[in-house]
Amino acid sequence: MIKKTLSLIKEQIGLDLSLCNYFTGIKEYNGERYFNITLSQRTSESKDFEKLKRFAEQYKLIRIEPNGLKRIAVFLTT
Repeated sequence: MIKKTLSLIKEQIGLDLSLCNYFTGIKEYNGERYFNITLSQRTSESKDFEKLKRFAEQYKLIRIEPNGLKRIAVFLTT
């Protein structure tokens, strides 16, 4: 599921994202499943975060939230 989602993101918007090596695997929060990815920049300064945010809002296939300085939680909506 994680690899499929990351492949979809790379295919659609060209971002090659890496999984967080500290919080690994699929987690659950309030009944929603998610996994963490890390960015090279802080989420507040990252253009990749903005691209990912626009993709998530437009297609509703995923939902994202900042989950640390450089970490993003990717919620699976399907």
